[in-house]
Amino acid sequence: MALIVVVAVCALVGSLWVWAEQADTLSRTREQKLVTLGLSQMADDHALMMTPITIWDAAVESTQVKYDKTWVKDNIGSYFENFLKFESNFLMDDAGRIVFAYRKGEEVDPKSFDAIATQANGVIKDLRTRFDERAARRLSYSAESNHAGKLQAINGKIYIIGASLLLSDSHDPKLLAYKPYVAVGTHELSRQELVDLSQRYMVSEITLMHPGEAKPQGAASVPFVDETTGETIAELVWRPDTPGRTLFVRTLGPVLMISLGLGLIAIVLLHQSQKAAQGLIASEAKAKHMALHDNLTGLPNRTLFADRLNQACERLNRQGGQVAVMCIGLDRFKDVNDTLGHLAGDELIRHNAAKISGIIRSGDTLARLGGDEFVIIQTDTDGLSAAALAKRVLEVLTGTVNLESGQVFSSCSIGVTLIHEGEIEPAEALRQADLALYRAKDLGRGQYAFFELEMDATIKLRKMLETGLREAIHVEDIDVVYQPQVDHFGNIVGVEALCRWTHATRGPVSPAYFIPLAEECGLMHDLGSLVMRRAMQDSHRWPGLKVAVNVSATQLRHACFVGHMRDMLAQTGTAAIQIEIEITEGVLLNDDNTTQTVLSDLRHMGFSIALDDFGTGYSSLGYLSRYPVDKIKIDRSFVSNLGVDPEAEAVIRAIVKLSKALNLNIVAEGVETRAQKNILRQSGCQIIQGYLFSRPVPREEIDEMMRADRRLTISDGDLSEMKQVS
Repeated sequence: MALIVVVAVCALVGSLWVWAEQADTLSRTREQKLVTLGLSQMADDHALMMTPITIWDAAVESTQVKYDKTWVKDNIGSYFENFLKFESNFLMDDAGRIVFAYRKGEEVDPKSFDAIATQANGVIKDLRTRFDERAARRLSYSAESNHAGKLQAINGKIYIIGASLLLSDSHDPKLLAYKPYVAVGTHELSRQELVDLSQRYMVSEITLMHPGEAKPQGAASVPFVDETTGETIAELVWRPDTPGRTLFVRTLGPVLMISLGLGLIAIVLLHQSQKAAQGLIASEAKAKHMALHDNLTGLPNRTLFADRLNQACERLNRQGGQVAVMCIGLDRFKDVNDTLGHLAGDELIRHNAAKISGIIRSGDTLARLGGDEFVIIQTDTDGLSAAALAKRVLEVLTGTVNLESGQVFSSCSIGVTLIHEGEIEPAEALRQADLALYRAKDLGRGQYAFFELEMDATIKLRKMLETGLREAIHVEDIDVVYQPQVDHFGNIVGVEALCRWTHATRGPVSPAYFIPLAEECGLMHDLGSLVMRRAMQDSHRWPGLKVAVNVSATQLRHACFVGHMRDMLAQTGTAAIQIEIEITEGVLLNDDNTTQTVLSDLRHMGFSIALDDFGTGYSSLGYLSRYPVDKIKIDRSFVSNLGVDPEAEAVIRAIVKLSKALNLNIVAEGVETRAQKNILRQSGCQIIQGYLFSRPVPREEIDEMMRADRRLTISDGDLSEMKQVS
């Protein structure tokens, strides 16, 4: 009997060991599949990011039609490196020759890319074959079909290789007649990216190993093989989870205590087996959920959004109807991150996600694509229903939100596109909704807009101007002009610095356009610093004359603004008393301690503070008493109505009395006629600014004015013509 028991125990232990090995093998295989899938998705995502540049008429015209080396360097070389993380990239013509090569910020000899080009031949060949097959079947190309990516081991390192053909976005037959060039980019897989991949798929830390290095026993791996020799030249290795072995160790003690009763052991083993199986199922379900959902909000991510949209389009083909895709962007979300921190931004994202989820139908899909961008798929709808939902979203997302770190005002803009047939790619539907979102923001934010065909041209113009403005700020190709502030006798008492920009091809661009563009593109801090530094330097030309400079809310709320101003004073050798900082009433809207502290610090440094466009926003006596304001400027909208609207004169008299009661200086801007000047003088406003005395002029003309006893005479010229010139 003892022998039977021993044999039974040995058989049981042996069976458990075999089962443990099988469970570990299954776990290891599952992890290897997940990591392989993740690597493939990473390569495909990198390649997909190339298509906004490669599917573009300008790309074909600047390569196949007439090769433009500068365009290629800026839009292929520099753009791929700085924005798509392709540290090395090259351009190959239709004959397979490398015509442009770029590495780490500079153009290099194309021959240095021969080895990489050889490794990329397979990707390029597959891409061209796919394009030719679709052309033969008269199928249109898209971002989804015009990219290919793979991971390749080169010189012991793992690279993402992405490729995309340079094609016409307008499908112009003349441009399609050329055999397309192909852009290829390579990105070295970094250690941090491997760590992120490990965390995403819940495996232990992935490391890169080379032939000859000893792998840990039982390690999982993804090998990279030389396509010519078949030899493994690198591997990604990690320690897989071993649920079977862990279970075996835990149950070995109870098994050895078989004398206590085979029945008890059977119960224990059954319980442990069920627990391990449930753990594996739960782990796999969690990994699948994480691969398809956003970590912050739990909403579907871009991958699941594309799948849901494909399903909706398939139903359209079968049943007809319409599907709406809505792209939702939070207004000025960057300001929340900059002022309150990223934790506050995350809290606001979760708050708004819950708000939107509460108003959509169960059959609709709400996804988060990243950052502050949400998207809704509304099925079985029409234009009226889509507009009604967009209005409802605007209502629930507009208002004050109480976060742990402070109170913010939140609003959003929405772009909507209606799909009438199912033959549209998810990327194209999202692009159309995104263009409509741009239009909604251009209209003033807090609105929704439907996609229209002409938006394509508008957004391309906007991107061209954004690129030009970014370059102009970088090379300091921004002009600063000055408009004198005078008393009623024409004596110059100060000047206001104003910026002007002339685009290389579009000519002069209105500040009313490019300043909001700078705000939206995150360039306002750099633009404001450029103007402030220029004004400080020029102030040395006019001793005793105060120079006023506009400062936006974005600049003022920057964490390093006060320190930056202190540094500029030291670098330019300027006394703060010569500079006047002009802010708008919107800066004071939140009425927060941070703004009050910054303004107080600036005052203590010697700067004077002026409140610009007074009377147009949230004018409040409380603001003037709480904040360290030295001067208020009457907005031109009141001045222009003097002599026409009696109420305008009454408002100005009230503002002048208020300023005198609070011991504040006062300036009226936009003065264009003698009648306006006389009314302002009678009202008690002693300082004026406007075309009546001078348009904004270069600093050299201010020099001339200062040499002419600092006195200006009234201009009787055509003011409308002067405005056009300036």
